[in-house]
Amino acid sequence: MKQKVYVSEPIHPEAISLLRRHFEVIQGQDLEHIVKEAQGCAGILIRSVKITAEMMDAVPSLKVVAKHGMGVDNIDVEYATQKGILVVNAPFSNLNAVAEHMVMLLLSLSKRTVRMDKLTRAGEFAKRGMYKTAELKGATVGLIGLGKISRMVVKKLSGFEMNIIASDPFVQRKDVNGLPVTLVAPEEVYTRSDFVIVHTSLLPSTYHLVGAEQLRLMKPAAYIINASRGPVIDEAALIEALKNHELAGAGLDVFEQEPPAPDNPLFSMENVILSPHNAALSDGALLAMAMDSAAGIVDYLEGRMPKYPCNPSVLRSQEG
Repeated sequence: MKQKVYVSEPIHPEAISLLRRHFEVIQGQDLEHIVKEAQGCAGILIRSVKITAEMMDAVPSLKVVAKHGMGVDNIDVEYATQKGILVVNAPFSNLNAVAEHMVMLLLSLSKRTVRMDKLTRAGEFAKRGMYKTAELKGATVGLIGLGKISRMVVKKLSGFEMNIIASDPFVQRKDVNGLPVTLVAPEEVYTRSDFVIVHTSLLPSTYHLVGAEQLRLMKPAAYIINASRGPVIDEAALIEALKNHELAGAGLDVFEQEPPAPDNPLFSMENVILSPHNAALSDGALLAMAMDSAAGIVDYLEGRMPKYPCNPSVLRSQEG
């Protein structure tokens, strides 16, 4: 009898086909009833749904949880480890898509793309001289966080002849040899940069990593960009800084509350460019995320070493 795997949200059909070659696949119909629908399943593949300790206790057959994507902050990985449940993800599948999206936000802010588009469509061509744009050559971009995606951003922005600086407590110069980036203290990133890109995982230590204190260090003509996780920036402090013209603008793919409330003040700000947390949702990234996460389930349940385990101590304990 085939083992059962539950897929909570729509994913690429090629990944569904892969799972069906090995397991009985149950595709979720109602996220509010995931526990009921997943009964008897050995694996669960999720995108945005939260997998809590209570949910894991309620599905005693569960052996592996796969995340369709990189971040696993919606999974209680610590409790999964205690329960001996493996967590796998797709950590390299969407790197380029997110890096391109951040560069897009930076370019759109510097060239005021959204505002220019609205003016042109409104027949206000004559106002073209009222809105100056910024050139990137010689400008300074600073990154808070210098992980895999940020390093791809550095490579992409280097062609614009920008000065690139970064701060990351876990990165040393030898880790980024060959990249055109200078490591500095975080305060220097805020004070020197014309564009600040925030890209770090959401952890207790990074919650509101960028708050009122950090925003006050930035130049009034500077922009801030976030396509990592919304709570990394104190959104209320950011809104106040934008209202008070302490910043030139912001480019955001993520929000503290998702979906954001309809009356979120960011929606009415012309110097803010927003996208609906879709930086990682390119055609190529969606396929790669689905296939990598599905392959993690297949490998683990069939006794092979998964490629991307998030809590490998579960594997080690089983070996012992």
